[in-house]
Amino acid sequence: MQQASNQPGRRVRVDAPETVPFLLVPEPLLPEINHPCRIPVKNVEEAKFLAAVLQQHCGLHLGERASEYQELADWADATPVGVSVGHAWRKEPLEHLSELLSSVPVRNPVSEGRHLFEAGESGTMERIDPVLVHKKDPANVLLANACRVGALQQFNAFTESPEFVFDHPSDHVQGMLLTEIARQASIAAIHEVGLPLDWVITLTRLSMEFQRFVRIGVPLVVRAFLSFRLPEWEEPVRSDGRRKRTWAFVQIWQEGRCCFSGILTGVTVRGQS
Repeated sequence: MQQASNQPGRRVRVDAPETVPFLLVPEPLLPEINHPCRIPVKNVEEAKFLAAVLQQHCGLHLGERASEYQELADWADATPVGVSVGHAWRKEPLEHLSELLSSVPVRNPVSEGRHLFEAGESGTMERIDPVLVHKKDPANVLLANACRVGALQQFNAFTESPEFVFDHPSDHVQGMLLTEIARQASIAAIHEVGLPLDWVITLTRLSMEFQRFVRIGVPLVVRAFLSFRLPEWEEPVRSDGRRKRTWAFVQIWQEGRCCFSGILTGVTVRGQS
């Protein structure tokens, strides 16, 4: 079966749910639709944002009830995959950003087989290149198994680093280490979408929410979403050395639950030669 995501020039609306890994569906229609990665949407604003996040991997399905959702139908029929969501959100994250991104399963047809998700799963942990997180010693790199899901960057994470020595042993991951995982994820993600490696990100603000204890010995999935160049082909990378403000939203998931979320705000600037 040909995937709708591989069809050039297709619109966001799809007639066959099985042709896309992620399916955007109006909330009232969820019980009627059988799809492993259904994502509810309330209005066009949410659909626009999620379509920009998931890019070629998603579609909006209305079935035989399209006339009840005319505004969504008109938008999806007129909008090609790869839609931009405009510029207003670039300055500040959407108020319900965490809720919207939490509706996108971290375990999905795109990431399946590229991450470890549950305790006892077999697989390798391949650290990402240290240069992507501005490290010299690979042992200090906490991210592994990089995977791109549309405009989202996903990783597995290590929970030990020689850079961190704590006063006493614990059965959960310390908050300081979770913060470093989030910081590395934001740096790696911004380089993955095109920030030159000789540029640096200066952190100006950090807001974190610790929702659940993160257990040691159980795989972590880290997800990062950036305001910087989304879609990545929309505008050129700044190369004149001027600062550009950006933010990153990071989530850390364990066993299908979001345990940590944070927004990191900073400025990108060319490093000293």
